[in-house]
Amino acid sequence: MTEIRLGGLVLGSADPERLSAWYREAFAPSADPGTVLMIGGNRLVFDRRDDLERSAREPGRILINFYVDDIAAAAAHLKDVGVARWVRPVEDFGPGRIATVEDPVGNYVQIVELADRAGAGR
Repeated sequence: MTEIRLGGLVLGSADPERLSAWYREAFAPSADPGTVLMIGGNRLVFDRRDDLERSAREPGRILINFYVDDIAAAAAHLKDVGVARWVRPVEDFGPGRIATVEDPVGNYVQIVELADRAGAGR
C-alpha cells in the first residue's frame, strides 16, 4: 500500500473570506491573504458552500487542534484579537494543557500544549 498523508482540512462557509481572515488573525498573522492557509506545513482551506446552516449544529463533532509551545501566550493572543467565545478556558489535561474556542461559524478550535513542551502544567 502507498503512503497516505492527510493533505489538509477544508472548512465550508457561506463567507470563506471572512472565516479565513479570522483563522489568519488568530493562528497565522503573517500568512498571505486568501482562502488557503498553510499552518505548520498543512493546508487549511476555506470553501464557499451554499448548503450549510449559519452555524455548526454539532460544534464538537469535529475539533480543530492547533499545537502550541506556549499556551498562555497563544491564549493571550486569541483574547487580544477578540475571540468572542471560550468554550473551555486553559486547563490541565493528561498530556498537557488545552483550551477550546469557537470560530465565527461555531466550529470548536482547540489550542494544545503537550507536556513535553515548555511550560506544560504551569
